[in-house]
Amino acid sequence: MDQTFDLPPDGGAELAALLERSGVDFVREGDQFRFRFASGGCTWQTVCRCCESLVLVYGVYPVPVRDAARGMALCSRLNSQAVRGSFFLQDGRFVFRTSAQLTERFEAQARIADALEYNAAALSHWWGQLAAEAQGLD
Repeated sequence: MDQTFDLPPDGGAELAALLERSGVDFVREGDQFRFRFASGGCTWQTVCRCCESLVLVYGVYPVPVRDAARGMALCSRLNSQAVRGSFFLQDGRFVFRTSAQLTERFEAQARIADALEYNAAALSHWWGQLAAEAQGLD
């Protein structure tokens, strides 16, 4: 009997297969993947890190934040509304993180796709607020 179905899926292999099947132009460096997402005229970088059966998805807003304290306050307000992820500041930019815990091969790519879609939807939904805050506008 084949024991490979009893093992947790490999996040890197499953993410690579999903991105290739979807035609996404990506760069892979070990356990890290980088590619661009676009929605409604907005474009940002997405970075995924894979650690065995866990895939972390980071959507990175492209414009640096002028005022870190105000940026963190916006993150806090948005985090009170986000259901399956969180905003934070890293290197002066807004980042939204979601994740996918892979438990079985049959649904691994669907879980990753769901995490990617939620991440993209959150960035798109709050893009205007992120843009205003990054520029220091009220």
